[in-house]
Amino acid sequence: MATNYRRRIGVLAVVTALIATLVACGGNDDAATGSGAVTPESGALPVTLTHKFGQTTVTKPASRVVSLGYTDQDALLALGVTPVAVRNWDGMAPKGEPAGNWALDKVTGEKPKIIMSETVSFEEVAALKPDLIVAVYSDVDKSMYDQLSKLAPVIVQKADYADYQQPWDVTTLEIGKAVGKPAAAQSLVDGVKAKMAALAGRHPEWKTKSLSIATYDGTDLAAFAGGDPRVVFFASLGFRPNEAVNAAAGDKFYAKLSIEEARKLDTDVIVWDQLSYAPKGKATVTDQSTLANLPAVKGNRSVFLEGDLEKAFGWQTVLSLTYVLDNIEQPLVAATS
Repeated sequence: MATNYRRRIGVLAVVTALIATLVACGGNDDAATGSGAVTPESGALPVTLTHKFGQTTVTKPASRVVSLGYTDQDALLALGVTPVAVRNWDGMAPKGEPAGNWALDKVTGEKPKIIMSETVSFEEVAALKPDLIVAVYSDVDKSMYDQLSKLAPVIVQKADYADYQQPWDVTTLEIGKAVGKPAAAQSLVDGVKAKMAALAGRHPEWKTKSLSIATYDGTDLAAFAGGDPRVVFFASLGFRPNEAVNAAAGDKFYAKLSIEEARKLDTDVIVWDQLSYAPKGKATVTDQSTLANLPAVKGNRSVFLEGDLEKAFGWQTVLSLTYVLDNIEQPLVAATS
């Protein structure tokens, strides 16, 4: 996760490549206080969670949660926990805000500190006096995990998934267990999945359609493979993934394509993601002759994700997906009519 390209395609749309961490934006080290400990569900704590670095046991409700994952605050906020600090994801939330617009109404108490530096600093985290550290959608490695574990229980992704590829529902359930609210987390997950199923049920015709998710910044063209959470999202609505992209990606979750290989995107629908990183937005795609002549672009069978819809789709969380599901139906209907 070291280049700007992989960050743009990765944590936004393929796996974040920037390591953005801990220098707070203003205030003293003890300024943020969060919303206080949330009352756990009966019998929910203590709990032991198994993850890629071993096991973590949480024995008591947390009142000062530090969120080091780029998107982990959404699950916390959905569960009624306002963290004392969150990690900045450049360009993916309103400036100076601790989350996307779809989640800001969940923030209670004092506004979380926004951690801005590019490497995780043990000293900065220690100054926040955490009693729980959530670092699921993050670049925290084993060495840093061991250091942070001296401060508080640390929750990271499960070993079953590649970095930045743990599904939103698994993350929500794991964080729910860590804060003593497993039943509430399950209810949130069930609600989003029911909304997905309802949308798919209204459009059985989508089962006959193939779909690609691509990104182009004026230089680099890439598409997501079938295992990526973004492709999984559209598969849950009935769309078939692009097999040519899957083959080109191999064991990666995306395929980098040359313009000459753009025909590999020739599916019934193309979803164009990360347009905020393109110099002319949507026009970056439509002004490129090869891309403009793809049948799905020329025939108005493309969905161009812009504004909060682009950002929410990139976050892939229990809160952001609710926003996506509320706003993606009409663009998809237009592209498949």
